[in-house]
Amino acid sequence: MFYLHCSKQLLDRVSSGVNEPAGKGDNILGNWYAKAIFSKPQVALFVNERTLLPVLMPLAPASNLVERFPQYLFKILLSQGVSESFMQQELNHLEKVINSKCQ
Repeated sequence: MFYLHCSKQLLDRVSSGVNEPAGKGDNILGNWYAKAIFSKPQVALFVNERTLLPVLMPLAPASNLVERFPQYLFKILLSQGVSESFMQQELNHLEKVINSKCQ
């Protein structure tokens, strides 16, 4: 499980997850923050709270943005030379997400 703190604009577009108060997830990297960037094309920017690792991915379709996030994170971690065992542990914890709103 991990906590995803979304901007209000992004939270309004993402249909999955439950709005709950912030907490601490059980994944290795910790919580993530996300916001929508309304450029052409529209993208979502995820930033890790602990490492400040950015993950930029297409916003559309927003309905499954959270479900698509782990595959983009995997690509970024792979490009950074992170060990496969670490990536697998982290991806196992990303199956459940709790969305919370941040301003």
